[in-house]
Amino acid sequence: MAEAEALYARYEFGKALEIYDSILEQTTDSLQRMAIEQKIVLCENGLSLLEYADSPTVVARECFSKEDFFLHYPGFADKSWALMPPSLFVTDSVSVREKAFVYFPEGAKSLYYSAPDENGSWNIYRVEQLDDTLWSAPAVMNENITSLGNEIFPVLSADGKSLYFSSNGHYGVGGYDLYVCEWDEESGDWGVPQNLGFPYSSPWNDYLFYNTPDGNFSVFASDRQTSGDSLVVYAVLFENKPLKKSMTPSEAEKIAELDIASSAAGQAEPDRDNLDNERYSEYSTAVENVKEVERRLDATLKKQQQSRDLYNTLTNADDLAALEKRIGELELEVIALQEELGSASVRLQQIEMEFLSQGIFLKEPENLDEGNVRQGMEPLPVFSFASNTLGRAPYMNVMEPVKPVNLAFRIESEPQDLVPVDDFPKGLVYQIQLYTLTKPVSSTKLLKGLAPVFERKISGRYTYSVGAFPTYNDALSNLNKVRRLGFSSAIIRAYNDGEFINTASARALEKKIASNVLYQVVIDGYSDALPQEMLTVVRSNTNKDIAKVSDSGATRFVIGPFGSKDEAETLVAALKVVSDQTITVETVK
Repeated sequence: MAEAEALYARYEFGKALEIYDSILEQTTDSLQRMAIEQKIVLCENGLSLLEYADSPTVVARECFSKEDFFLHYPGFADKSWALMPPSLFVTDSVSVREKAFVYFPEGAKSLYYSAPDENGSWNIYRVEQLDDTLWSAPAVMNENITSLGNEIFPVLSADGKSLYFSSNGHYGVGGYDLYVCEWDEESGDWGVPQNLGFPYSSPWNDYLFYNTPDGNFSVFASDRQTSGDSLVVYAVLFENKPLKKSMTPSEAEKIAELDIASSAAGQAEPDRDNLDNERYSEYSTAVENVKEVERRLDATLKKQQQSRDLYNTLTNADDLAALEKRIGELELEVIALQEELGSASVRLQQIEMEFLSQGIFLKEPENLDEGNVRQGMEPLPVFSFASNTLGRAPYMNVMEPVKPVNLAFRIESEPQDLVPVDDFPKGLVYQIQLYTLTKPVSSTKLLKGLAPVFERKISGRYTYSVGAFPTYNDALSNLNKVRRLGFSSAIIRAYNDGEFINTASARALEKKIASNVLYQVVIDGYSDALPQEMLTVVRSNTNKDIAKVSDSGATRFVIGPFGSKDEAETLVAALKVVSDQTITVETVK
């Protein structure tokens, strides 16, 4: 175990996995097996993340107290972090009040924060400002984000389209990892979180990823090189689309140290022995070529627009015919220039990718002539840590959350409140009617702990019914339980969308509903999240829900339901173009 742990800490996930597998074969202790199986999952996740690792340019790092490390992030305004106001807590737990902080962006109309639920797990909640002081009830994030572990330190991107957070309950390599999920305009909700990968996430605890407002840096914290109550805060150059590549364990371990000297040596300053002026001259020429084609295209587009404006003022047939010909020629010229620009851009990207694949940060050598220097190149931006102070949370009048109605049939030891008929579910529902009275019940004690009980006033009489059963047999199996409590005349009643229907009609409708077969698309082979290209295919073909489910320890993604098999198979065919994993159509009962 000690050897496996040491290998795991050095990113040697494959070798650690072999040892864990060997130990698993030898042990019969159930608790030890569970612990080893979890280690095996982490090693397998680590092997996957090594295939898509980044090598950022580290510009600063410094050790701070774990209690207030976030006050040293540049970009967060002074006093924008505060102790969480009691009104934001969803439980009455006092023990965590002094450890819960929330970020209040200036002028924000919505807040994302983390707080413990009734079970002690920290979830991400969102509140919306309704007026000057009134805020909506805390709403927990969707099932994509909420895990069995903790989700902490949520930060929304400046454009509101990305949510970054730390979690120890999602696909990762141990401890807290860093994640981002994107806002889905079509569904109006957050998508599946993506692990930011190495070196941002690590086998240790990593917290609070944040892109500074100036667009220059990404900042995050980790205990990978500390112990006790301190964290190291790292700042790296911001990369909009970082180059991901496969890394060996030794490469990953070295990069994960996030050392400023080695990072700068590998990227900020090119190796003059390997990068001569000729190669930089080739790069500068490619840049200038793109700019030149862009200038020609822009000039041609202006000529085209001028010709169209002139065309609208002419009346002479010959002039109109000549101008039509000229406009046609310009259109062909625009097409040709667009193709030329595309080719020039591809060539420039190829050169840049060649540099990046070698870990080279593009910076012009000083001895190049002015004509060969890439335009717009600037020295590395200067980074400095902040020394912010903790602010005081504003007064927040937060609405009480509406607790979901428990519609499960049950017999409690204490009297239960009546459920408002407005909460009665839609669709076909069976109930057990207890009795009908001329006056409302004087006390809920008379209902003998039955729940959920609905009260209806019809033609001046009060009807009391218990349960919300989806099938007749479900209601029938509980009928005698109710009668044995003293409701000897209890009978089964049926409702469709809240309206009473006779039992015979209800059972016929139930049979018809059961005969309607639905279908779903099932995707196997992805343990954490669907790749972006697959999500794009799904959203371009259907607006059906995507659910992440666990089946016998394996993760599956389910899309549906579909009313026809052809519709489901069409999506399968489209997905198989971008994936070689197992994708099937299954029926839904």
